Amino acid sequence: MAEAALLLRQLDGVKRVLMIGAHPDDENSALLATLARGMGAETAYLSLTRGEGGQNLIGPELMEGLGIVRTGELIAARRLDGGAQFFTRAVDYGFSKSAAEAFNHWPRDELLRDVVWVIRTFRPHVIISVFSGTPADGHGQHQAAGILAAEGFRAAADPGAYPDQLEYTGPWQAVKLFRSLRRDLGGIPAIVIETGIFDPVLARSWYQLAMEGRSQHRSQDMGAAQTPGPRTTQLVLVDAVREIPPAAPLFAGVDTTLVGATAGLPGSVRARATTTIDEYRAAIQEAGSSLSAADPGRAVPPLARALGALDELGRMSLSSPPEGRAAAGHASELARAVAHHRHVAERALLAAAGIVVEARTDDSLLVPGEGTTVEVTVWNGGRYDLDEAAARLLVPAGWETELAEGTGRAAGAGPAGRTTISAGELASWSFRVRVPADVAVTEPYFLRQKRRGDLYRWPDDPSVWGLPAEPPPIHAGVALGVRVDERREITRVSVIQEAPYVGVAQASGEFREPVLVVPTVSVSIDHATMAWPISDLLPREIAVRLSGQADGGVRGTVRIETPTGWSVEPASRPFEVSRSGAVTSVVFRVVPPTGALRSSERVVLRAVAESPEGERWDRSVRLIDHPHIRRSVYLTPAELTIARLDVRVPRVRVGYVMGSGDSGYDVLTQLGADAELLTPQRVTSADFTDFDVIVIGVRAYETRPDLVAANDRILDFARAGGTVIVQYQQYQYASGDYAPYPVSINRPHDRVTDEHAEVRILDPSAAVLTTPNVIGPADWEGWVHERGLYFLGQWDARYTPVLEMADAGEPPLGGSLLAAPLGEGIFAYTGLAFFRQFPAGVPGAYRLFANLIALGR
Repeated sequence: MAEAALLLRQLDGVKRVLMIGAHPDDENSALLATLARGMGAETAYLSLTRGEGGQNLIGPELMEGLGIVRTGELIAARRLDGGAQFFTRAVDYGFSKSAAEAFNHWPRDELLRDVVWVIRTFRPHVIISVFSGTPADGHGQHQAAGILAAEGFRAAADPGAYPDQLEYTGPWQAVKLFRSLRRDLGGIPAIVIETGIFDPVLARSWYQLAMEGRSQHRSQDMGAAQTPGPRTTQLVLVDAVREIPPAAPLFAGVDTTLVGATAGLPGSVRARATTTIDEYRAAIQEAGSSLSAADPGRAVPPLARALGALDELGRMSLSSPPEGRAAAGHASELARAVAHHRHVAERALLAAAGIVVEARTDDSLLVPGEGTTVEVTVWNGGRYDLDEAAARLLVPAGWETELAEGTGRAAGAGPAGRTTISAGELASWSFRVRVPADVAVTEPYFLRQKRRGDLYRWPDDPSVWGLPAEPPPIHAGVALGVRVDERREITRVSVIQEAPYVGVAQASGEFREPVLVVPTVSVSIDHATMAWPISDLLPREIAVRLSGQADGGVRGTVRIETPTGWSVEPASRPFEVSRSGAVTSVVFRVVPPTGALRSSERVVLRAVAESPEGERWDRSVRLIDHPHIRRSVYLTPAELTIARLDVRVPRVRVGYVMGSGDSGYDVLTQLGADAELLTPQRVTSADFTDFDVIVIGVRAYETRPDLVAANDRILDFARAGGTVIVQYQQYQYASGDYAPYPVSINRPHDRVTDEHAEVRILDPSAAVLTTPNVIGPADWEGWVHERGLYFLGQWDARYTPVLEMADAGEPPLGGSLLAAPLGEGIFAYTGLAFFRQFPAGVPGAYRLFANLIALGR
């Protein structure tokens, strides 16, 4: 009943709203939920980026991998608040402090092109910009989003702007542009939208629903309370195509009726269309008043009449060709509105009638050249018989499907897979699917080509431009005839349903996963990056991991390709992956060049597997699989980047407390340090007598309750003569008084976003800059993304700052690296972004990290 009631709200006229921001989690979730779930408007959120430049609280994914995670989090949020989701080609390169800096990374005209594309294809009546486009927005990317929203509002209507898009869509002029007010500016006329109204269909307010959606942004620690009670959102009118009072309601001045969409029809046809629309509206109103929890099926007859009226409107739009561009635009708007209403009305009818359509695929991971089985079922759980039911599969070109003999039957089975499904019955169809041997594997469409600077490259297919992802490969199409009563013709409805894999976990029950096409063999090396001191001329063992999904297993050989001067023993090794899902590893000895190396270098090794038939695999398949988002594939080259550098490492024993995920522990072991990863049990035991140094990983105080509980003992470890190194933490660290002496972190936190920013040495004789490695200007070269973040803003006099740095035009910051004596030992805090430098193989970061663990020795 709830599903049908929410769908009926969407059949009240035609109203579309597009919200524009810069990142995942910028959106006003409460407003989206109020518009979509409460008002029944078609809503969408356009995020310029996929949030690649953020941090990650829930896993090791950064940059493109994090972008995939945050794309999934947006989809999960939209699934709750009812909106659609779009993106531009922009890559979140990290924090910036001005719109000018943002447009240095993103060619302004190219990004405006993408915004215009989304406006023209979604066709919003109202656009809401999250940001103002001024320095008041803070983040430079926020400013850019506000600027582009205002420019896109007008540019989308100009046929001279990006005319190549008009081959696929038409110009579109939204009526009103609003800006979301995050605080009361006083004296500015604004409209107030109630978002905290209790919705009896949802059994909570739209704000509460939105906060569940907000909490899907788990990678950004955005968990929110679902607080009951009144809530509001304010909007200020920024632009409009006609004179509209600034405090008028959201849709004031917007024709949100279906009649308005008929403006392009000839007069006589429009008069008939108006009469048909009146009949349609009456049927929808009757369906709404008939819908009840006790007997939702009473809404089916009026919904059947509504579908008949929509069919008549569709025929009118097809039989009366428009004259002129403006009329053609109205005609396409009518066709779009009718198609949308029909889709929603069909879903409402099925929900009210108790008809459930489902498709399930036997495998979640498919490989080229193999097959799977798809089961399609229709459960007629209501009281209306179904006639002429038929199912088919919708698959990509080149895929083969075959209906299994004897399926598509129920009590009243008819020929050719068509069947009658009486009330209470279940019918099923079974299909065999064959995947072509040359099929393209599943991969985010925006990652298929090497990006151009900080812009992704989109494929030639415009149907996917701006979407979160390409559609899944397998869908079921089901056609049904609902016999509402014996005196009328059947009402025909059609359903297109994704066919996911459905499994059962004994611990948690049924689960669903999207079907993905993956390479037959995944090839990966244990680490993407390895630090290798130039003084270490001994061979190292490198493990290559091979996993397969082919039902019959795979055999072949695997080798590591090296640059000149490097060698591998043996040259190749045989491998066998015995069955689908099996994993095996082979180990090679990699020998560095024997000649002396005076400076740092970076070399790349690639693992390649081949079958006896010559099929080649050289990519690693990583499944990004967090419980709150859809599983996705992230393909990367099977490569190992070796950073050869001149570095000395102290002989100390290090305990490493991993936080949200960083590579600090791996770096220490690669450099030759004696390091141990401390488990929660080991931290809770508070026995650190085996160690000389304890290193706290990125954001560990947010993710490790055992660390919080043991904090006093860790400080006692330093007081007894140990060294404690704390990498960047967020505000909770300072407010929780976890440091030995008072510190604070400013809001917003101090950071240096220019990775090339000059670094000033405050005390050249400081041990952390001299022992065992002398840190000089070359060590600050080649840094990526940023210098650091969450610097300390204020600190007790017992701390000694070591460095100063700043972004251009800003005062110097001294909170990036500080050390203090603590009893017989040393405590240090650093906001330097080691977690970004290590994966990039930045030599200076390795050398400075080695000096940190040498403090106090």
